[in-house]
Amino acid sequence: MPPTTELTDPDVGYPATDPMPPGRQKRFRSLLIGGASVTFAIIVAAGVLVASRQSDEPAAAELAGNLFAASPAGGADGRQLELNGVAAVGATVVIAGGEDADSGYRTEFFLSKDAGRTFARAQVRTAKGEPPVAGEVPRHLAAGPASSGGWVALGDRVGGTVVWTSPDGAAWTRQPDATASLAFGPRDRVADVAWTGNGFTAVGQTSDKGDFTDASPVVWLSRDGRSWERRAGWRLHPPTGGTLALTDVASVKGAIVVRGESSNKPYDITWRSTDAGNTWQAFAVPGESRKPELTFAATATTMLAVRQSGSRATTYTSPDGVRWTTAARIDVPGFRRLLRLTATSHAAVAAIETDSGIRLVRSTDGRSWQPAGTTAGGAEVRDAAAAADNTVVVGADAAHGGTGALLAVRDKAGKDVPTGIPNAIGSGKVVDALGAADGRVVAVGGANGEAAVWTSADGATWRPVQDKEKALAGQGRQRLTGVTPGFAGWLAVGSSGRAPGRPLVVTSADGESWRRADGAAAFQPDGTNPLIARGAAAGPDGYVIVGEDGFGAGTWWSPDLKTWERGIPAGEDNLVGTPATRRWMHSVTSGMFGFVAAGGVTDPNAYGGVFIRRPTVWISPDGRKWSLVRLPIPAGVNEGWLPHIASHDDVLVTAGTAVTGNGTGTAAFGYASVDGGRSWQPISLPVVAGEQSSVTAVAVTPRGFVVAGTVGRPGDVVIWTSADGRSWKPEQPRGIGMSGPGDQRLTAFTTVDGELVGVGSTATGQGDEPTVWRRPLSSDETGTP
Repeated sequence: MPPTTELTDPDVGYPATDPMPPGRQKRFRSLLIGGASVTFAIIVAAGVLVASRQSDEPAAAELAGNLFAASPAGGADGRQLELNGVAAVGATVVIAGGEDADSGYRTEFFLSKDAGRTFARAQVRTAKGEPPVAGEVPRHLAAGPASSGGWVALGDRVGGTVVWTSPDGAAWTRQPDATASLAFGPRDRVADVAWTGNGFTAVGQTSDKGDFTDASPVVWLSRDGRSWERRAGWRLHPPTGGTLALTDVASVKGAIVVRGESSNKPYDITWRSTDAGNTWQAFAVPGESRKPELTFAATATTMLAVRQSGSRATTYTSPDGVRWTTAARIDVPGFRRLLRLTATSHAAVAAIETDSGIRLVRSTDGRSWQPAGTTAGGAEVRDAAAAADNTVVVGADAAHGGTGALLAVRDKAGKDVPTGIPNAIGSGKVVDALGAADGRVVAVGGANGEAAVWTSADGATWRPVQDKEKALAGQGRQRLTGVTPGFAGWLAVGSSGRAPGRPLVVTSADGESWRRADGAAAFQPDGTNPLIARGAAAGPDGYVIVGEDGFGAGTWWSPDLKTWERGIPAGEDNLVGTPATRRWMHSVTSGMFGFVAAGGVTDPNAYGGVFIRRPTVWISPDGRKWSLVRLPIPAGVNEGWLPHIASHDDVLVTAGTAVTGNGTGTAAFGYASVDGGRSWQPISLPVVAGEQSSVTAVAVTPRGFVVAGTVGRPGDVVIWTSADGRSWKPEQPRGIGMSGPGDQRLTAFTTVDGELVGVGSTATGQGDEPTVWRRPLSSDETGTP
């Protein structure tokens, strides 16, 4: 998805929608299951959860990693470990990265006290002592004195930058946005961070447009790594105009040096500050700049600049960032390019791509360079550090298709030092959707990188299907995100890890034996455009799959699960997108009105540029031809999109997550329609003042509609109920899987023999696991017609 951007104009010319007529308010007397769409089948019982009787006992869920066993025929662990940054002080080494699993990205730091020979997983907590939320990726590391913050890491999250600090590398704190990352805007990119004598300095770029075609430099300063001040960016402009992005920062003897890449000559531009970033003076390093080719690093006594030209690299040194001396030429056989230059207090490390692979060289003074070992050819080096006499390199290992983590430790002689990262934590399983029909419950998701299907007769015991046809395995990571029963059988959809991406589509006559259906011509990508399937629905007119087609929305229709055709737009821009006008569908529901899908578009006319997301629905009377309807952005919302939708009769509710404030906050929001999706009215989903919220499911119940979501960061489960789709009441259930330490969410539900069964997940710093919630239903909760 496009990156989140900050404050936008809420009035962009979208058509106003009609208010909901009072006469159309209703209560629902029946509970439809069976042949409903996947969205409907999943969310119906979620509504029963809310409508169920209140109890003094906690509505606890059960940790279900053991209940949802992986198939015996499943592949190897498909979780991906990322190693993005490394820093060292003496023999103490810290690596920053994370585990990218089906259940979400988990921030991880690894500590070594013996120069990289052994590593242990560090503790990561929020400032309140809670496990951090998923989806935040550390990328840049710096180390300073323990009295001044110790270790600092900067990384990415939706809508901005994240700051972590640690006094010793063993215990990390995710700093609150209010005190740390508010200095980093949604349109900022951090490129480097370093300890610079009196604190930490980070450099990067910002973009008013949001697409960085107008990049300008930014410098951030911090005394302790916790609170940051945005300064100096306005002082640093390329002398000949054009764009400028800062890429390097280093410091020696109280002098801070930053380097930038300009779109015009001179391509390498450098500045120096001797007053902690208050004022800056331009300077030049010897040599000619025909293209961006300069890199900086600093030991405790020497500033190093390496300029590469053709098949060689030349080192320049300076004691103060002003006086520069040509020091040495780095002679490496088969030299192609310098990949990375880093330094600790006692030595600098250069990683160089050669004809025969990646070679490492080290220097204590920049005047002489010694071989420090090699890594496999094709590996991606993201960072390196000199740790005592060892050299530690991290990145991605091309031997695993670019998805494996690279960790190489070499000793003083350049020989390999055996090492390793602790095993991944968490169950490696995720349950995304449920469906029920004919006495069978089907759950779909992922397990250890492969798509997974489980079945149950009672919602209490689950077993993986026997994948005799190898329908659930494939190249890259596989995952099913939607399932629906229908008159011709079961349909499950998701994503395949092949490149370019294409839908994973499987069908079954009985929910037990599954076959691949994505070999049809309709599912083949056009050129390099990826095709992504997100959700599915079944109705009297057949089956519909919705998702993405490159920059546009993608839809598929089948009358019988045997033949498939692509959906077509009713208007010129209804489905087709561009880099500036993207479209995507996330979910779909069906009814007498036909099909309605929910998702979003990017609006190039909104303040802030091309990446502003707007809530959107699409309407189709038959599942084949689709019309786009833009919904008005609510007051106080910068941008938002709609992942969830549900319907009963002609009444529909769709909801999602909005970005608020300066791009750091989130809020649940949604819309209702009483005429089959032709007109819409915003709805209010209240939470405790000041709390962030999001939406994880939408449901319809015998008593009305329900929206399920999370409140807080990390999130606890929150439920909103409504009898008519207009007025909403929140409540927060308590117990395991609902509240407490970690990130809790409920995302799929169904009913079995008078019992409610719900699935979701809970994630903490110790790992993540699926959860199952079960509760008997009373007579007034079963929706007797």
